[in-house]
Amino acid sequence: MSTTYWEDDITDDHEPDPGQDRRDMIVNTLGEYRLNVMAVSEMLAMCSAYLHDDLESRSTDELEGLYAQLVGNESQEVH
Repeated sequence: MSTTYWEDDITDDHEPDPGQDRRDMIVNTLGEYRLNVMAVSEMLAMCSAYLHDDLESRSTDELEGLYAQLVGNESQEVH
């Protein structure tokens, strides 16, 4: 049995990339700053747009299920 391991690749494919870590830190810092200085009305508009996009990307059956949870038995009639 050999005790030399020089042929084995022991690098980790999941080692952090310093460039990506810095970029992530910058994005997080700028995002937090923007949220802290943003007007409430602007934040609500962003939230509304995000939620609308999220619902638009769902299937009709999924939307029907969510709507049924919201309005109960009356869900068969869309107002």
